[in-house]
Formats: sequence, structure tokens, C-alpha cells
Amino acid sequence: MPGVKELVMEEPRTRNVYIKNIIGQPFGTITGRVQQRAPNGELLYYSDGRAVASNDYVPIGNSLPKWTGGLNNSFSYKGINLTFLVDFKFGGDIFSGSNDRLTQWGLSKQSLIGRDGEQPLHVKGMVNTGTADAPEYTPIDRDLTPDEARIYWNNVAGEATAISSMYLYSASFIKLRQLTLGYTIPRSLLNSTPFRSVTVSLVGRNLAILYKDIPNVDPESTYSANAGAQGLEYFGFPSTRSYGFNVNLSF
Repeated sequence: MPGVKELVMEEPRTRNVYIKNIIGQPFGTITGRVQQRAPNGELLYYSDGRAVASNDYVPIGNSLPKWTGGLNNSFSYKGINLTFLVDFKFGGDIFSGSNDRLTQWGLSKQSLIGRDGEQPLHVKGMVNTGTADAPEYTPIDRDLTPDEARIYWNNVAGEATAISSMYLYSASFIKLRQLTLGYTIPRSLLNSTPFRSVTVSLVGRNLAILYKDIPNVDPESTYSANAGAQGLEYFGFPSTRSYGFNVNLSF
């Protein structure tokens, strides 16, 4: 449409990021709020230690991977066959609504920082002690009290106050997708049977995540079936691990 420079493709329930298609930006751009900075480049805080979020949504990542692939190997020895499939994805970002909410509710490991008896939450930057029209910046460099830390974590994971970029992670992963261990019974043992060959196998699928950068969730988790939701995650279920037993008979 004439004059339209961006299209919103999807928004998660956290309501602090958007997937957008923007003129001049890659397809599937993740936009969100970042922490404001003072003119000298230092991070901006309120006097009680809360982070000051940007007013506008800006590009913070992209949902599309750089490349994907897999490696399938098979080894055989005296009737024993071992086959495994490893697949991977590198590049691309994902906004984790799960880690956002867990931090806001005080249930993530990250939100332990600043609690009484735990590692203190230290902030260092600038505070605007003037007004919006006539700003005056003074340094802040101190540990927050436990109550201030609680408010800090609640705010950086909220909606209008969120620092969305804090919950953006690499969606890269390496997974052991499938492993099959089989045994083919020797032909000499089948002479008195109608079978030409008999192979029995144990099969496991979605067995392990060998590498990932995102905590607490599966990097393949999705928000919805909408194609525009790629790059969003919100309490999605990981791939189900399954085991099976196969028997292959040839006559």
C-alpha cells in the first residue's frame, strides 16, 4: 500500500516486542525496546535504579537463521548397525517470552541477583535529575537494595517499561535428532524359516540438545503456527522424546 513502510506480523502475549517487515530491514525483523543512554553513551537509570526504556520499538534482531543442515552417519559391524542423525541451525534470534515472564515473577535464576543474601544487583550509569526539556545528568554507581532489585526485575520484564533486548537470544542449536541401533540376524540361522532377513532395531528420536544459547527453553519452541511468529517463544512445549522398537522382515 502506498505510504506503508512496515507491517506488523505478530506480537506475543508479553506485548513488548513485534515481528515486523520493514522497508530496508530483513524479513522477520524483531523490534523491541532497549535501554536509553545518556548523551555520553552511558546507560540511563531512574534514581531508584530502574532501567529507562526507549519510547520507540527499534530493530533488535532477526528471526531467520543464517544456515541449517544435518549430518547422518551409519556404522555396521558383524550385523550390528548404528545410525544417528544430528541436525543444527546457526544464526537467527528468538525473543523468549518464557524467560521474560519468569524474571518478572521472580522465578528465573537471573532474578536471584539482588535478593537478600544473594549477589547484589549493581547499576552504573547516569540519572536524569533535571526535566525532559532541560535534562541534567548525574552518575549512579551503587548496589540496589533487595526491594529496589525486585522492582528493577519486574520493570525490565514488563510491558511499557520492558527492556526487550534483555530477553533476545541466539536461536542456534545442535540436536541429536535420532539414533537407531539395530541387529541383523545371520542368514544361517534363518535357513529353516521363510525369512530372507530379519533385523530388529531400537529407535530414539529427539534425544538431546547438544548445544544451545538460550536458557530454560528449547530453541525450536514457537509461539504460534503463524509464519510471522518465527522468532517468538512463549512457554512452548519442547519436542517430545520418543523411543521405539522396529522389526524388519524380508521374505
